[in-house]
Amino acid sequence: MSTTAPGRRPAARSTLVDEDPRAILARALASVQERRTQDDIELAEARHALARLRDTGEDREPGVARVTLEVASSLVQELVATTTGPMRQLIMSTSVGATPQDDAVDAYTRDVIAAGRPQLAVYDASLLDDPEAVANAASYRQIGEQQRIVEDVPTEFGVYGTEAVVCVETWGDPGSDYVLVREPMLVAAFIAYFDEVWARALPMPSGRVGGDDDDEQLLDLLARGYKDEAIARYLGWSLRTVRRRVARLMEELGARTRFQLGAQAVRSGRLSEAPRPGTLPGARLGRAPASR
Repeated sequence: MSTTAPGRRPAARSTLVDEDPRAILARALASVQERRTQDDIELAEARHALARLRDTGEDREPGVARVTLEVASSLVQELVATTTGPMRQLIMSTSVGATPQDDAVDAYTRDVIAAGRPQLAVYDASLLDDPEAVANAASYRQIGEQQRIVEDVPTEFGVYGTEAVVCVETWGDPGSDYVLVREPMLVAAFIAYFDEVWARALPMPSGRVGGDDDDEQLLDLLARGYKDEAIARYLGWSLRTVRRRVARLMEELGARTRFQLGAQAVRSGRLSEAPRPGTLPGARLGRAPASR
């Protein structure tokens, strides 16, 4: 008759088993490996938690930090006031731009630009479809902002000197929250990216149809690889006008194809050289315009 209490297992005998030492060692190593794997998991979780803590700014001043909408405008004003050097703006949607500004901050920024601090801005071509956005951009140009335009701005950010960047949290989504970047290498990368976009962009058109240089502008846009629809948008022409004038230029220069047109334009002196393409990879037109 068993004397073991109900629900309990009999006590193990303290008897040494005559077992192969290699099996014992393998079992011991497996147990150590199991504990080590668990330790690695816990360490990885701790590192992840620390990274999240740093992102929230609760540990130290981070190189990258989220910015709430409530403080975004005041942050922009602080950066405009405390940084030096050119300001760079990549503007995807002028209604919810990379650097949120209320009226007071907008006025302050305009005063700083008018006082001589350089600001370079690359706008999305959809701005040309919105008279209010065009007028707003023109007001910035009048106080000294240097402006260019591309078919499809890929995302939004503002760079303040070499010290900081304010960008949308989700690349390509102008409706997302903002992020403040102070990490020097990341700031340098944003500056390099902006400068590359700036080099490929076109000057902001100051007028529409009727200038003496219309044909030269048309040839330049064709050489940059712009499609007829994009050219019509940039020059403010109808699509029919673009195609009619391209056909006339081909006839004048004796070109059978548009590729030949570019070569003939360079050879005749109508185009100094074949410029770099003016569009970014994946560029397109047609996004709904907005106002800054």
